[in-house]
Amino acid sequence: MRTVPNAFRSLTVAAVVSNRPRPVRSLGLRTLAFGGLLAAAFVAGRLSDGPLLPVAEARQEPVDDAIVIRMKQGYEGLRRAQLALEQSGRYVPAANGVNAFVTLAGGYDVLGSLENGRGVDPETYAALEAGFAPQAVLSELGRDETGRLTYKDRLVRLLPRKTLQAMYLRRAEVLGETL
Repeated sequence: MRTVPNAFRSLTVAAVVSNRPRPVRSLGLRTLAFGGLLAAAFVAGRLSDGPLLPVAEARQEPVDDAIVIRMKQGYEGLRRAQLALEQSGRYVPAANGVNAFVTLAGGYDVLGSLENGRGVDPETYAALEAGFAPQAVLSELGRDETGRLTYKDRLVRLLPRKTLQAMYLRRAEVLGETL
């Protein structure tokens, strides 16, 4: 028979004879307690009159004239680049105005993508939601039973993640941008 050294005997006995309360070991009881806390937090949040943390109010302060001049210069450069992409057939818009995202990415057939149900870039989606598109596109926009934007009765979606990533990478390459 194997004997335990005296130094370890006292530790073994102390662990067995301990009068400390045992922690809750039942997974079901712990889950129930967590669920109760979560429900209480939800109810407390729904019953509160406002946010727990102060929220900064959005201020609409006038933009400095020097910044406005730079914004206009940047816009004019984007507008010329977009026009060049359109003339070369690399960009076919589905919305009005300058689309900085697609222009800086080197162009995309957004209208063809919308027609085929593949999706649109974020800037085009925002313009379509806001109603800033040529009349031919606007006349085909609608809403489904849940209020989502449709084009020719098909849900308008963002482009797939892989396509958006490729556009960001193409833009970074063209501009020498680090992502």
